Amino acid sequence: MIIEVKITVSGGSGGDGIVSFRHEKYISRGGPDGGDGGSGGSVFLKAGSKVSNLGLLKQRKKFVAENGGRGGSCCKHGRKGKDLIIPVPVGTTVFVKANAEEGFIADLTAEGREILVARGGRGGFGNAHFATAVNQAPEIASKGQPGEEQRLILRLKLFTDICIIGLPNSGKSTLLSALSKARPQIASYPFSTRELVLGVMQSDRGNFVVAEIPALVEGAHAGKGLGNEFLCHVERTKLIIYLLDGTSFTVYSDLDMLNK
Repeated sequence: MIIEVKITVSGGSGGDGIVSFRHEKYISRGGPDGGDGGSGGSVFLKAGSKVSNLGLLKQRKKFVAENGGRGGSCCKHGRKGKDLIIPVPVGTTVFVKANAEEGFIADLTAEGREILVARGGRGGFGNAHFATAVNQAPEIASKGQPGEEQRLILRLKLFTDICIIGLPNSGKSTLLSALSKARPQIASYPFSTRELVLGVMQSDRGNFVVAEIPALVEGAHAGKGLGNEFLCHVERTKLIIYLLDGTSFTVYSDLDMLNK
């Protein structure tokens, strides 16, 4: 399951304004009628339950909205660029990356929530915009502005009913396979589970989503081991199961470490 991706989003460029003059029969000196360019489309992220993870976004690194259209004669305004809406899972947190810093933008925790992440560029002005009492026939127009570009980091924090956490080789995968139809890798060596595993437990009271968090080691909250990047999923679970090895001589200190 892909729970983090880095993408670049860019609003569409605004369309150029044009230089044009009115040309009609019996009108020898028509004034300027160059229209303005249309604004570029913007990029939005929209949370939806039909998207389960961020895997589809990993295949495409850059997302660009449509450019605006050029202005036309007779002061016709250019067509606005079409907005780009990127579907993401409910629970996606959005950060903008600027140099080495990460800035929080939003937490998309509700179905249908939508945020703007890159604004489209403004359209350029046609020569009709530049007409003055002094210069009644301007031969200038301006180009459209480029759209806003952002580098984003998207991280998925899942909503689960139960999270199973524990030390290496404590039996988490075995318990998950017993509670659900999930078939995680089960082995006798430490760290056999290297990514988040989900299963659905069926009962008389309904279905429950169970997550196995990769094995934690001391200092996981500070970035050590495999489990630290998955700890965020514990924030949104309803029940945490601490799974301990009953044969361990350090069971109390193991529990104390998990509590940290």
